[in-house]
Amino acid sequence: MFDDGSNGIPPLERSSPADEYMQHQVRGWSYLPLAFGILIPWMWIYFAFSYDLRKDLPLLAAVVMHAGLALVWYGRRVSRRGLTWAGIGCYPLAAALCLLLQDVL
Repeated sequence: MFDDGSNGIPPLERSSPADEYMQHQVRGWSYLPLAFGILIPWMWIYFAFSYDLRKDLPLLAAVVMHAGLALVWYGRRVSRRGLTWAGIGCYPLAAALCLLLQDVL
């Protein structure tokens, strides 16, 4: 009754190698915020505890960077580019703020 002539199977067209390469590159760059949001603050905390440095600033950086990671994740989920860029902006902001506070305090 509601047949549109197709059998419900998507077309089996192969994408070009250039398109596959581009998708691979985009996927690779999409993991960059994940690395900055998780690895860098935990490495900073590790060095603070192992070399007996201040522990409050690396913990503050970890909180701000994880909040930025949450913004990036939520911004991508709801397709809001502004939220995604705000989350990415949290990374250098947290690092710069904590480095400046390290020199001042």
